[in-house]
Parts: sequence; C-alpha cells; structure tokens
Amino acid sequence: LAIQPGRSGFYLAGLSVERSPYAGVWFSQDAGKSWTQAEGLAGISVEAVSYWGKDPSQAVAGTRDGVWASGDSGRSWRRISAPWNHELRGITAVAIDPSNSQIIYAGTTHLPWKTVDGGKTWNSIHNGMIDDSDVFSISIDPDKPQLLLASACSGIYRSESGGDAWTKFQGIPVTHRRTHVVRRHPTKPAVIYAGTTLGLLKSLNGGASFRQMNNLHILSMAFDPAQPERLYLATEGAGLWKSGDGGETAVQINDGFASRRAIGLTSAESGLYLNVIQDGEAGGVFQSADGGRAWKLAAGAAKLRDNHITHLTGCPGAPPVLFAGNESRLLRSNDAGASWKELGNTGPPGASLYSVACVPAGASGKPALYAGTEKGLFRSTDLGSTWQAARLTTAAIRHSVQAIYTSPAAPRRMALRTTQAVYVSEDAGLTWRVLNILFPVAMIYDLALAETAAGSFLLATAQGLYISVDAGKTWQRTEGGLAPGTVGTLAVRPGRNGEVYAAQFGKVFRSVNGGRNWTALPSAEIEEATLRKLAFHAGAPRRLLALTPDMGVFYLDLSADE
Repeated sequence: LAIQPGRSGFYLAGLSVERSPYAGVWFSQDAGKSWTQAEGLAGISVEAVSYWGKDPSQAVAGTRDGVWASGDSGRSWRRISAPWNHELRGITAVAIDPSNSQIIYAGTTHLPWKTVDGGKTWNSIHNGMIDDSDVFSISIDPDKPQLLLASACSGIYRSESGGDAWTKFQGIPVTHRRTHVVRRHPTKPAVIYAGTTLGLLKSLNGGASFRQMNNLHILSMAFDPAQPERLYLATEGAGLWKSGDGGETAVQINDGFASRRAIGLTSAESGLYLNVIQDGEAGGVFQSADGGRAWKLAAGAAKLRDNHITHLTGCPGAPPVLFAGNESRLLRSNDAGASWKELGNTGPPGASLYSVACVPAGASGKPALYAGTEKGLFRSTDLGSTWQAARLTTAAIRHSVQAIYTSPAAPRRMALRTTQAVYVSEDAGLTWRVLNILFPVAMIYDLALAETAAGSFLLATAQGLYISVDAGKTWQRTEGGLAPGTVGTLAVRPGRNGEVYAAQFGKVFRSVNGGRNWTALPSAEIEEATLRKLAFHAGAPRRLLALTPDMGVFYLDLSADE
C-alpha cells in the first residue's frame, strides 16, 4: 500500500493473487472507500508500489513480471524492465531515489538491482551481500540518498554508496535472519525498525544493537506522518496492528476475519465461538454475540497456553461451558471462554484426540461429552473430569475415531467416522449401529443428519453426494442439480425439515426435499474461496455461515423463500 505524498486521500494498493484477474494495482481517490483497477497490470501479481516524493504523479511497481512505472499517479502502467531479463521478473521491493526519479532500486528473489536511466539498463548491486539473498524491502534516507537500508532473508544490510557496497548489521540475532521490512524512524535517524518472521526489532543506535518488541510475524510497516511514534504493522495471518508508542506496545485493529484460518464453529450461551489456527499469538478462540457478523478474541494463545487449537465444542444443557483442544490436550472453560483449565487424558493415557462433541442432557439430566481418539470413542457425563470407553457394537472394537458429527437441527442424533466404518446413534450416543456404506470411508468429507430418525442421511464425498432415505440401509449417488465431483460440506437448516445446503467447487446449493434435488444460490458464491464448512446457529436459523481455509468467515442472511 502507498499513500500519495501531498494527497492523503489517494492510495495505491498492489494485489498479489495467483491466476486471478483481480491481481494488479488498484487506486483509490477517496481514502480507500472505493477502488478502481489500474490499466496495464490487470492479472499480474504486484508485490510492491512506491511514489516519488518530488512529483507524486510518478510511481513504480514491483511485480512477478518485472518493474513497471506510472506517470499518472498509478492509473496506467508500462513495463520498464526488459521482459527477457529473467533476473528481473520476481520483484519483491521497489524504491525511487528522492533526488532523482531516474534512479530506481528493485529487490528481487535474487539480490538487489539498480537503474540510473529510468529502467533502460539495470545492474546487480550485491557486493557485500550473501549470494542469492531474497531482498524484501529497500529504504532510502531522504536527506542522504546514498544511504540505503535493505532487508533480506539473510538479515539487514546498509550501504553508504547508493548500493555499490553493502555491510551487514551485526546486532540482529541469528534466529531473526528472515527480515521482511526495515524502516528508519521518520524524525529520529538513529532509530531503526526491523520486521522479522519472529517479531518486531528496534534499534536506538543506528543498528549496532536491536531489542525485540513482540513476537508477531511482520511483513510490512508504515508510520503516521502526523505522529511519527504511531506505526502500523501488517502481519502474516494475524492481520493489522497499531502502536502509539514507537513499537513498545501494539494492539490489533482488525475488523472481522479477513485472511483468517477458521477451523471449527460451535454455540454456547446463545453466542457463537470459532477457533482460528496458524495465527501465532493472534489466534485462538473467538466469540460473536450477533450471530457471526462481528467477532472478538475470547481466548488467545497466552490464555489457552497453546496457539494451535483444532477442536472446539459448546455443551448444550451447560450453556457457559466450552471445550477446546488439539491432538494432545483438552481444555474446559466454565465461563464462556473467559478462563480455561486443562483436563487430564481423554480416555487411556497417550491417546491422541481427533474430535470432540457435546450433546444435550438425556434421562440423567447431564450433557454427554464425547472424545474421538486413536483408541476409540470415550464418553464423559461430568464435563470431562472422568471418562469411560463407549462401545460402538457388541464386540470390543477400538477403531480410531476420526470425526464426530452433530447438528443443531437434530441435537440428539449423532454420527461418527472411524478408519473402518460410519456409525449412527439416535439416543445421544448411548447405543450405536453401523451404516451400510459400500465405499471407503476415507472418501467422506462431511455427513448431514436430518432432523428426525426417519429422515435421510447425506454424505459429502470425493465422488459426489450420496443419500439414504431408509435409515442408512441403502445409498444412491444423487446429482439433481449438482455437478459430478467432490462435495465438500453439508448443513441442515434447523426447523426446516428437508432443507439442506451443500458446497461444491466454491458454490453453494440448496435442497428442500432432503437432498434429492439441488438449486444453486448465486447470492452465496464467494469469489476465489474454498468453503471448508457450512453451518447454522440454532439462535439464528436464517443465517448461513461459511468457514474458509484462509479467507475467514462469511455469512448469508437467507430470504423468506430460501
């Protein structure tokens, strides 16, 4: 992102999206409220953009197809690096000499380059750098244009000769070598910031030594021109952060779940909870009090003592209770996610936990918690304090339980998938029977349970959608509006028996007759997204939620006839 000097409302944004027509440069003339795609670069992934301070109409862009320049503030572009020069194809950083627009620096996946004639000729400027260093950012001192800083996979470098020779900063710990961005403080030349894979570093003595400020995986940073102590950090997976005290502290400024890796969704105490993985200290369990429109972090990595939570379930009949965990740990919250306590082993010692689910109270008046492990299914009626092995058949079978399926539409109906078979229960897991499935269970991606025991079962598989209308005795593959091929996820709408939603190839389909026939919902298509999971929340039955592997959470409010 670049803000045009002297025109605070004019922005440039470079989008890097594989094989997408939306890649390229976009510009905004109203401080980001609306955007227009620039001419010349549509479909080309853009990694960096930069204005020239003396004449903001001139800009450069670093792309996966070379260096490009604009003379009209970024509305149109032309290539200024030769297309046959493969060394100048993967551009990762660009900078324009503040005193001479003909001097342009370009960082690549193979060292830095420089032109002194506006791009007609280019020379590699890597004397003093470790060979084959990826150069992620180049910073030029506005008062001393010969003084450069460059961040690379091998550390931070300084040049006092316009790139003719480089020396490496020695104050960076060796574990922080992949430095994505380096910036000098706007008004304090001795203060240097480095954004690395393992956190933000700050030097008060021109780079002689650095102090680590946080553990965020930082990709980029920007300073507020009006308040130089305020800086913004763009991170890998954790979104945007802001510091008002020169990086000493930082807070998240994300709205929603853009670019989040959403895994599981559950309800507890009329709210929605979601677990997000691979976000470092910014991941964990999130909460929504408005049916999924807005979210806040309920428990981060520090509170959970873990930054990789893969299982999450609420417990009907015990509204404030939540369970969260992964293959080796299970935690319980008795206060809707405010605090957490680690439980003991689920089942036998050493059993890996693959799935967890809670179903409403039965005759005992207590909800039942189930854990699917490598050593079979285990059941707890005291919220995880003690466990008993659950018998799936009359024989003592201990197949690994890979997934447990429940639905807000049928709270006491359950199903589970082991490595060998699929089982179903109509009484909250007290008794089980095996389903007669004549293809490998490894092909199953999801299972949908109709609201009543006499209703249908639906299987989303790698070979399409299978349906059974006789309690699972026989199955048939149905298309009925679906395309041949993988169906990834299913969701039954609460209170509308026979209404089911399915995701296939990024599109959402609806059935009103239990899955026999399907109609596409054009309003539900999410461009360029893979749908990991469709879900309904019992408290908002008209809102369909979609979880994606890397774009966060989306919701669709269904109309009266949808």
